Amino acid sequence: MVWGMLMPNGLIAVKTLEGKQNAAKYIATIKSFCVPIMNLNIRPKIYLVQDNCSIHVAKQCKEFFKTQHFQIIEWPSKSPDINLMENIWKMLSDIIYSSNQPKNKEELRKRLFQAVDQINSEKRDISTNLYNTFRERLTKILVTKGDLYN
Repeated sequence: MVWGMLMPNGLIAVKTLEGKQNAAKYIATIKSFCVPIMNLNIRPKIYLVQDNCSIHVAKQCKEFFKTQHFQIIEWPSKSPDINLMENIWKMLSDIIYSSNQPKNKEELRKRLFQAVDQINSEKRDISTNLYNTFRERLTKILVTKGDLYN
């Protein structure tokens, strides 16, 4: 499993996770990976967009986010899927699978980190644009009541 984030400066960071995930492991990932990176970016608040996966919305996670002053952007079920990371996963997948299939988990992991490096160095303008246009796209969805073609 891979956890990823798109930062305000357009850089992508990913972390591979081992085993089945639960709320406690998710909080540990946020504490050990997300918070330090966001602190380096000197952001007073951390805005987090996540889907409604059961570990993301667990009571334990909600309490943690509240105590840490995270701003969680609500993502209702069956909403238009404009989560920025979905675009990033697609970019990563296209790079990882542009040649033959990875032979094993370690090769896949290596390609993942190479793809992240490639996007961060060669395609950062795309990820920065995704981040910078997020508010505009959310506003359009609200104004058109979800009709993206209006």
